[in-house]
Amino acid sequence: MNNSTALSKFAVDLRYEDIPAEVREMAKKMTIQTIGAALASKNMDFTQSVLAFSKKYGSGDDATRMIDGKKTSLLGAVFTNSIIADNIDWEDCSWTGHPSAGIVPAAFAVSEARGRSGKEMLAAVVAGFEVYQRIAMAIQPPDDFKQNKGWGLTSWQIFASAAPAAKLMNLSYEQYEQALSIAAVLMAMPNSLVHRTMSNVYHYQHGFCAQDGVLSAMLAEHGVDGMTGAFDGPDAFGRHHLITDYKEFWYQEGLGSRWLILETLLKHWPCNMWVQSSLNMMDAFIHQDGVTAENVEEIIVDPPTQMRMTLRPEGYDKIIEAQYSMPFCIAAMLNDPTPGPHWFTTENMHNPKILELAKKVKSGPSPEQDLQESFRRFQRGSFAEKSITIKCTDGRVLTRHMEFPKGHPRNPLSLDEVCQRFLVQTSKTLSREKAEKSLETLMNLENIERVSDISAVLY
Repeated sequence: MNNSTALSKFAVDLRYEDIPAEVREMAKKMTIQTIGAALASKNMDFTQSVLAFSKKYGSGDDATRMIDGKKTSLLGAVFTNSIIADNIDWEDCSWTGHPSAGIVPAAFAVSEARGRSGKEMLAAVVAGFEVYQRIAMAIQPPDDFKQNKGWGLTSWQIFASAAPAAKLMNLSYEQYEQALSIAAVLMAMPNSLVHRTMSNVYHYQHGFCAQDGVLSAMLAEHGVDGMTGAFDGPDAFGRHHLITDYKEFWYQEGLGSRWLILETLLKHWPCNMWVQSSLNMMDAFIHQDGVTAENVEEIIVDPPTQMRMTLRPEGYDKIIEAQYSMPFCIAAMLNDPTPGPHWFTTENMHNPKILELAKKVKSGPSPEQDLQESFRRFQRGSFAEKSITIKCTDGRVLTRHMEFPKGHPRNPLSLDEVCQRFLVQTSKTLSREKAEKSLETLMNLENIERVSDISAVLY
């Protein structure tokens, strides 16, 4: 069976009842985590700007915006919700990016618009992840890739929404294949500008990709001719992808038996994935060893990670820049151990106390960890190991080591831990009663007959 047909048949045929229990649970955890991440960002200036943009240019009553609970068009909901799901950088991190920021908003919005059940939505989340991840892996850059050429995270993200949307629209095998093929045509060219500038357009890219992915499924449903076989033969789109060595075997690698959704990482902290281990260790230093902002003399991170030890003594002007900085994130945690978007307010990113603490974070003596090699290790089931040594003003020298951060597949967050994290994520945006009711609803998602009936409860 060719690649295009195999992916389409797998997705269309997948039923909730046929999915292993641990895979279903992971889909639920991913859904809870992503919605929690979106809601966590509600009071951020950028989220409110996205909401204002959505109100200005979108209207309708097909699906719900997560932030204000108001109805808008299907495409408008997918666009808005995907942006805010990625805004605080607190969702997932797979080998290829943040698929849940496209998968969950698309699955939720299409389920609302088409009257689908919770079981159908969860099956679409699983199918979406399995299809997306294999397509994205097939076109990953080669080992000698240099990031300044433009990593395609926010280009292949289009498949993260196209794949679940096409399933929830109950497309035929051929239509599903057409939806993926249309998405391949619409996939944006990778570029490095947003990574170089750290612009919040990066988050908007997730919204554009999510919207275009759903639009691809809608167009396939409407009817087009041709547009099959996107992943096969000499014209396969991966053969023309400018920065890849095209690993075609990935399309069908373990399809239906190896569940790649189980091999993703759910973030414990609202920051870049390569900062996760450092914050896990700092959390232990704070809560187990009594380390405080006042008794820290020096913090040594070893080995340092490429592009993640950025120190801005004058302050950080862009949220992404702060989220990517180990010195800033460690200092923000020391200042306030409870995670959330308040770490990245303009005031906090220019707080003299935090910036002085950030100066105490130093690189250790080991060679810098290369980001591309770190991703290769992640794909092989490992992770970039880290040690932190803290010299305290009382003379203590404390050291911790971590191989797998909390949330990694080999150190996973349990369903209960994801639920507790949801309560933390929503603590500043929902009342405790509302958050617990929302969580109860999401935990019962497989028993919901119509997803459209629960939006008012969630938001």
